[in-house]
Amino acid sequence: MSKAILKNRSKVDIIYDILASAIDGGVKKTHIMYRANLSSEQMKFYFHTLLSESLLTTDKDREDNFIYRTSPKGVKFLQCCVQIKSLISQPIDQRTSYEALTVANEAVTAPSIV
Repeated sequence: MSKAILKNRSKVDIIYDILASAIDGGVKKTHIMYRANLSSEQMKFYFHTLLSESLLTTDKDREDNFIYRTSPKGVKFLQCCVQIKSLISQPIDQRTSYEALTVANEAVTAPSIV
């Protein structure tokens, strides 16, 4: 039987999960909490931060319940996270060849010392 390796999520990963949970439209706080797998204490902390930074917007539904949506700024945050993850998950060969190319370019453009 194989054991799953559990890893704590970073703050950025948690913020990503919250914003991704609310991107489809107005959802209640409890739905976001379940989708992002958060405790109520974590929700309080992150919701305050995301609302104050305008990454989430708030509105009310027909039953006068608060609902939340990912703001355009929050969508930009999600897009940046996806780009960063794609850079990090590049195969090792691509990264090392890019680093070698960068070092070579720096060597060519560096001023010579005489």
